Amino acid sequence: MGRAHALLGLGRAHLGDEAYWEAVQALQDLLVEYPESDQARDAQFLLGDALIGAGEPLSATQAYSSYLRSGTVITPYLNLSLADAYRAGGNYAAALSPYQRAIAEAPNRSFEAGAREELASTHIARQDYAAAVEQYDAILDMARQPGYRASIAYRAADTLLLAGDVEAGYARHAEVVRSYPTDEHAYRSLVKLVQAGRPVDDFLRGKVDYYGEAYGPAVEALYRYIRAYPETHSGDAHWYAGLSFYEAGSFELAVNEFQLLIDTHPESPRWGEAWLKLAELRADEGQSAAAVSTYRAFVNAAPDHSLASEALWEAGRVSERVGDLETAAAAYLDCQRLYPTAEFAAAALFRGGLQLYRTGGVAAAAEAWESLDTLYPTSEYHQPALLWLGKVRLEEGETEAAATALEAAAEAAPDAYYGLRAAQLASGSEPFSPRSSGGIAPVGGDERTEAEAWLADWLELESSEGIGELSPQLAADGRLQRGMELWRLDRFQQAKAELEALRAATYSDPLDQYQLALAYGDLGLYRSSILCAWRLVGLSPVTNTLDAPRFLLELAYPTYYQNLVLENADRTGLDPQLIYSLIRQESLFESLATSIASASGLMQVIPPTGAEIAADLDWPPNYTTEDLYRPYVSLRFGTHYLAKQRDRFDGRIDVALAAYNGGPFNAQRWLERSGEDRDLFLEQITFGETRLYVKRIQEHFAVYEALYGD
Repeated sequence: MGRAHALLGLGRAHLGDEAYWEAVQALQDLLVEYPESDQARDAQFLLGDALIGAGEPLSATQAYSSYLRSGTVITPYLNLSLADAYRAGGNYAAALSPYQRAIAEAPNRSFEAGAREELASTHIARQDYAAAVEQYDAILDMARQPGYRASIAYRAADTLLLAGDVEAGYARHAEVVRSYPTDEHAYRSLVKLVQAGRPVDDFLRGKVDYYGEAYGPAVEALYRYIRAYPETHSGDAHWYAGLSFYEAGSFELAVNEFQLLIDTHPESPRWGEAWLKLAELRADEGQSAAAVSTYRAFVNAAPDHSLASEALWEAGRVSERVGDLETAAAAYLDCQRLYPTAEFAAAALFRGGLQLYRTGGVAAAAEAWESLDTLYPTSEYHQPALLWLGKVRLEEGETEAAATALEAAAEAAPDAYYGLRAAQLASGSEPFSPRSSGGIAPVGGDERTEAEAWLADWLELESSEGIGELSPQLAADGRLQRGMELWRLDRFQQAKAELEALRAATYSDPLDQYQLALAYGDLGLYRSSILCAWRLVGLSPVTNTLDAPRFLLELAYPTYYQNLVLENADRTGLDPQLIYSLIRQESLFESLATSIASASGLMQVIPPTGAEIAADLDWPPNYTTEDLYRPYVSLRFGTHYLAKQRDRFDGRIDVALAAYNGGPFNAQRWLERSGEDRDLFLEQITFGETRLYVKRIQEHFAVYEALYGD
């Protein structure tokens, strides 16, 4: 049956490459030649998908039906595919029953809602509008996410208009406007109401127009409301008018609106926000001194206001951003001094110390960090304050005091960035110091045995025998069974949703997490496997990551795609452990990962950067963004770009990483502010995501070096 296996693989490959007719041919050959083979059943399902891609949906229904008759645990998904195929082929009547069966057997609410949407669309195609509205209402009965509810409510309203029920349709559109004013569907409903001559409250209309980015109509509506209620109108009208003016490019008019709110509506809940927004606008327009004065004026006018501490914090940030370090230090320190229990207090004391340090006030900076150590021992800024205190003591030649501070910083969280950096300063080593051989240590059977014995002892089990095998409860779980079958049939996203639901449901069970980490890793669902293993380490009694058994750490910090990593490490001169660390941070080794910014693949390269790299490498002209999902391409492109940034910044890996995530021009700006001081560079990164990114990769690198370095 080697040919049957080869034909199935060929069909899969063609299907993955969207060569649908070639896939159909290979799969039909298999079914004709080997109808009783083990591969024939899967071939029927894949043939259905190939026929859909080839534009033959009614032929696909026969393949799906054949697979369905053979027995399966994924009947909801099969019925949905079957119904979609009938619908795509125009046989709407035949689609109804499989949609209804899919809904009745839905594995979760999300699946049910999606199936009901498709059924509603089918009813609309059949002009059975009442049945469609019934489905939309059923979705609204279960849906909780406001944006999704708004979209469904909008579609229900439109369906009623299609049915000729004008009053009910416009009443529903009015409800969308009232219930979801910040959603795009509220604006679309508003447009329909206005075009139909239906009355809408002017204040609500102005608010919805603002969120719909119709700034001119927003101001007009808000001022009709203000003129109608000159003595009793809400201060929110000036708030939304000010926002609309600013978004439309009318800075002075926006300032006037916020000032008007401040002067005439002291009772408004937006009063304090108006002060902060007024200062923010001035800062955005380059009027930093005026912005700081506005923040200070607000604090003087309302020192007990809940936003007063935030105003001083923002005054510090504005001043720091433009390089007025003395003013920034004063604002930060005032924030902590006047509001010592506020959310920003510890952060303000830390950054105040940094500004003093940058202006040469080393003693005052040390005093600030010593105060933070004393006053905020549980703050996230406690450890960085200890690191900087140790750094200052080293610079002053106070080696004993430096050692004490750095030791305290390292002990506070030895596997976190600042703990690792404190240890480096104490030993005189540098971040990302290469010491790996480039080889990867194999996972030994003894390590797994030791890890499972450790788990059994921690969990107080009688024996560690069979501890890594799926328990009967997990093996029988419908989510696991459906996920495994869907994965086998290349329905990766549907499979991932099922298997991730199981991971979430067993989040607090360490034994389940261990067993799923092994099962998911064997399956190729690397991201979920890593998350299970990392959760297991987090649940365990270890206080330092590196104290966990090696086998568990290798599950949490794996070396997938080893050949590609080592090949590109040799080509670029990058440490392989650094490449692994970056992949783990970027995608958790999920080759099909896509970010909200459209970054793609293992190393999360964004489309414009991908095009730039393709030109650098003289890549074949048929390159497309979709190629970034291929591990070979993603690793080649990502390592090239990281090495390019390393060379651009004279070997500084920390700066190269900041450039990789936050852009090279931003990295250059942060570097210019910090000079050669690596620690200051990190604190000058103004993008919170990029700052965290650099820290996390340092943390991952430390573990990879400990596991796989020389």
